[in-house]
Amino acid sequence: MGRTSTSSSSDAGFTGLEAAIVLIAFVIVAAIFAYVVLTAGILFSEESQSTVHQGVHEAGSSITLASTVYGVSKTRESIDYILIPIELTAGGEPIDMNTVSIRLIGPSHARIVLQNDPLIDAFPRVGRWSVQERFSADSDTLLEARERYVLNISPDIKTDYKPYKTFVVEIKPAGRAALRVERTVPGSINGITSLT
Repeated sequence: MGRTSTSSSSDAGFTGLEAAIVLIAFVIVAAIFAYVVLTAGILFSEESQSTVHQGVHEAGSSITLASTVYGVSKTRESIDYILIPIELTAGGEPIDMNTVSIRLIGPSHARIVLQNDPLIDAFPRVGRWSVQERFSADSDTLLEARERYVLNISPDIKTDYKPYKTFVVEIKPAGRAALRVERTVPGSINGITSLT
């Protein structure tokens, strides 16, 4: 009566073996799950890092105003040409001016201004823009470190360039951050007017 049967003792050993197998299976499944999660995390981290580097490249390789923006006018009614001196930001990479787009935004319109042909060292036709002057520059179309270009933009619609009107010029090199220049035409327009 006090003896245990041998069959129940062997069943107990078999249950211990089953528990060990189940435990090993759980460990293997947990290891596979951890591998999948870590791999996905590493891939996501690499994509995020790539996005951050691209954003830094865009923001760090743009242009800035080099000095005062001027409006040139044939009459006292509106600005006919907008002169914007630009240069690279500190540490910026060269910008090919052939890839730059310019957009004018005013109270009554927003439009892309086409490049003049020729683009460099030229006075633009109405509704076009050009690089009118280059300072400390070589003969290529790249805006490089220590070079200064004066953009001349000739709007084809003059209603947004009358006294007390505010307008925006967006200068965007391909694949880089845009320079946004917002100015207000003063109450009195002269032949050459400083735009603030």
